[in-house]
Amino acid sequence: ELEGAIKGAGPGSPLTPQLVVTDSQAFEYVASVVPEEIPLTSFSILFARHKGDLAQYREGLSAVDTLKDGDTLLIAELCSHRPIGEDIGRVKIPRWLRESTGKTLHFDVRGGRDFPEDLTPYALIVQCGGCMVNGKLIRRRMAQAESQGVPVTNYGMLISKLTGVPDRAEKPLAKAAR
Repeated sequence: ELEGAIKGAGPGSPLTPQLVVTDSQAFEYVASVVPEEIPLTSFSILFARHKGDLAQYREGLSAVDTLKDGDTLLIAELCSHRPIGEDIGRVKIPRWLRESTGKTLHFDVRGGRDFPEDLTPYALIVQCGGCMVNGKLIRRRMAQAESQGVPVTNYGMLISKLTGVPDRAEKPLAKAAR
């Protein structure tokens, strides 16, 4: 449906979207059907910019390229939802990271306000979008990670990297992030 709607609008049509915001988990498909000239981002990346520090999250992405066998990553969810099926933090992100890096990685998933004081055992922290909390809590976690020298990114930023669209996914926010 999405592909047909966008193709039906055509370039210059008043129906052509000015911005497409997708769920991060759909980046790969949405990027394949949304023409390059139409800006694309995700809900999670919008929240990264609104509540966190986009530059710090972007910098944290570089840690993915240096992960080693045996590294432990912290998956930090802020809500305390009941996980079901293909949960993004407990199943999908760990699977995608293992597939992408080819490394044997370990994951410590924490939910709600359960966030370790000592972050140094982690090679990377992957923070959820934070839709259920205020920015102060997210920025406090980010500052804690930075003070302990642990890179941090968020779900949307990570998924955009793993699906090959990080520059495109951030482009609509480029001016705001600087």
